[in-house]
Amino acid sequence: MATLNFTQTLRRQANRRGDHEALVDGDQRWTYAELDAEVDRYAAALLAGGVTADDLVGILARNHASYVLELLALSRIGAVSVPLNWRLHATEQAWIIDQAGISVLLADDDFNDDAEVVAAETGLRLVIGNQTRRVVSGPLLGDLLAGVPAGTRVPDAEKSAGDLHRLLYTSGTTSRPKGVMHTCGNVAANHYAQVLELELTPADRILISAPLFHVSGLEAPGLATFVAGGTMVLCPTFKPEDIAEAVRRERVTGLVLAAQILFGIKEIGRMADLAEVKYLLFAGVAPTVRRQVKELLPAVRLVDTYGMTELTNGACYMDAAHEQEKVGSLGPPVAGVQLRIVDGDFNELPAGEQGEIIVRGLKVSAGYWRDEETTERSRRDGWFLTGDVGYLDEDGYLWFVDRRTDLIKSGGENVATAEIERVLAAHPAVAEVAVIGVPDARWDEVPKAFVIAHGGVLLTEDDLRTHCRANLAKFKVPRDFALVDSLPRNDSGKVLKRVLREDEAKTTGAAR
Repeated sequence: MATLNFTQTLRRQANRRGDHEALVDGDQRWTYAELDAEVDRYAAALLAGGVTADDLVGILARNHASYVLELLALSRIGAVSVPLNWRLHATEQAWIIDQAGISVLLADDDFNDDAEVVAAETGLRLVIGNQTRRVVSGPLLGDLLAGVPAGTRVPDAEKSAGDLHRLLYTSGTTSRPKGVMHTCGNVAANHYAQVLELELTPADRILISAPLFHVSGLEAPGLATFVAGGTMVLCPTFKPEDIAEAVRRERVTGLVLAAQILFGIKEIGRMADLAEVKYLLFAGVAPTVRRQVKELLPAVRLVDTYGMTELTNGACYMDAAHEQEKVGSLGPPVAGVQLRIVDGDFNELPAGEQGEIIVRGLKVSAGYWRDEETTERSRRDGWFLTGDVGYLDEDGYLWFVDRRTDLIKSGGENVATAEIERVLAAHPAVAEVAVIGVPDARWDEVPKAFVIAHGGVLLTEDDLRTHCRANLAKFKVPRDFALVDSLPRNDSGKVLKRVLREDEAKTTGAAR
């Protein structure tokens, strides 16, 4: 019986193109036939270790082949995977494990100490160590795999569109992380959209350097690579030199890349290593930065995107035909997604008018795990409320304005921090910038900019203020400028404005 269990894709690809390379991790390589057989081994080993189809299973690991095999094996037996952010403190991981109700943890050797802490704090039923060291309780995965007879087959668990496939916890940029429920239907819809929008084929070799605990690692295009019959190439780090080397060695055709990493590749003189890349996927890149990237790689398709974990990654992708004509836009909605702009009374707004971005469709998450109140607040009449502000042009392309929580209320005017950031980013001496609202006795709030200058460049607050006055309305010009060496970021590279606001409140003794 055909179901929506993702691992049926491996069965089909093993039959269609069994000798085609499916997965690469350094010197380790698997064809589709080998990958499908290895997933069976992992599935059998996990079953032998006590994992059941009813379990929520946490994975605490870096980007290695074993991580992908564990994800696929859990899908095959019907268990729910919960990728965990290994950069969090053990007590933060324990909070997620407790909130999710995880009963089994798969831990890499690198995280044995963390696993012991979270097991002690949460009472996990079973912790399975990866290869060399027994962690708290339960067997080693390596021992379990050694006990699986050759040729073992494990049937794919039957799954319907509404069945839970995974929990993916948000980065917690504004509050505690929330467990986003991705159903089998969400995942299938996203994979279809990825293959269609990125025009993926078996010839594609996709580099995965974003962590697999993040939606951009798993689903942009991530596991959709297997749906297209392409090759997934893993890179365990974000280091420019490692990414450049992996791209060169494996003839990578597409990847998700932060602009800072690309510039790092440029600085080490490795741009030639990206010669065979067909597309680069970006999110939240200022138009000025995008133009710089295009100058570096004129033949590469730059795919600006709009998405979030709650949308199983991207809701909008810029198409190749309009990427130059509509620089600054994030593209039209992808297949299976509807998008509208509404005002405060939920009335749909015409083209060109700014309002909240709302989304519905097959890729929209079923909600937040064990949090009905937050789920209900985020929905209205079947639409997901993103909390973002933007507008659609006459062609239906999305233009992002700002996070609603980042809008500054200054003297009765809404000021978009993203607009100020775009202006400042255009200054030739500015490398990075983030703007927040800070309390003001007269205007309620005023903008404050945190700026990183290009290395070795002299930059003053007066320079920045003069530049802003020449390009912005007076009430939008930041009152204060802070020249800093770095900005706080989460694990996906997004600037944590919450941290900037908290630090500012500590300094001034007032909270926003």
